[in-house]
Amino acid sequence: MLPLEDAFPEATSDSSGCLILDHRPPLAPLEAAHDAATKAVLAELRLMYGIGARYSSRLREQGFASIPELSDHPRWGEPSTALLTAWGAPIDPSAVYRSLERWLPGADPLHLQSLGLLPVERLLFFDLETLGLGGSPIFLAAVGRFIDDGFLIRQYLAPSLIAEVALLERMEAELRDVAALVSFNGKSFDWTILRERFAYYGLPLADSPIHVDLLHHARRALGSEIPDCHLSTIEEHVLGIGRSNDLPSADVPVYYTTYLETGNASYLVPIVNHSRQDLTSLVILLKCLLRMADDA
Repeated sequence: MLPLEDAFPEATSDSSGCLILDHRPPLAPLEAAHDAATKAVLAELRLMYGIGARYSSRLREQGFASIPELSDHPRWGEPSTALLTAWGAPIDPSAVYRSLERWLPGADPLHLQSLGLLPVERLLFFDLETLGLGGSPIFLAAVGRFIDDGFLIRQYLAPSLIAEVALLERMEAELRDVAALVSFNGKSFDWTILRERFAYYGLPLADSPIHVDLLHHARRALGSEIPDCHLSTIEEHVLGIGRSNDLPSADVPVYYTTYLETGNASYLVPIVNHSRQDLTSLVILLKCLLRMADDA
């Protein structure tokens, strides 16, 4: 029987009972790419109402390589000026994101590249562990941020289901100053579950900020090259990451339930390690997909 304090001696907590675990994987900083992102956004003519792929190609053949260059066009001059005014100067990333969501598929590489418009330290990588699918309690929330000297993973672990409220309150605080979320299948699962649990307890949760789900981009960029797009498959075939003695995702709820039934915190250790690797791989995958988008 492993006591909780022996399983995680580095953990901190407060009166809420939620455990806080910090981990710093050896990840290189994410390079700032504001100029490249601005150039890529301004070069995408399809972000203007009425310009699809075919007409965009025609305009490029006529020498119009960017939205600002359309300012003197007899048909598109006024709309291009209006769009640039709406985006602001400097460009407002949220305004650009609304245009991207409206006119481009969710897996378009420009969604990834536009993250360069944002301060790197305001990107929040996140992943949740739950007891099942929709409506299930969240017992572990992991968030990651680039900080001055590297990357910090902070995990909020509920040692009992009663502590889920404290975990959610911690997540609400994490989300207050976020410019964009980065996840893997987070749009369909993690963010949906988070909203459900906040609603269940009657807690306020702000609208989703910019949210880039790397599963969509992995399917587009890698889907034809690998057997499937599970994160573990991408790690093995693309990222060169091998997990030894890793807990399969399907077993995570079973291990947490066993911990609740026995009080043996040894069942929590592989869950925490699994979550840390998921978030670490998320950062490495983003860097890989950005390189592929830039090279395309």
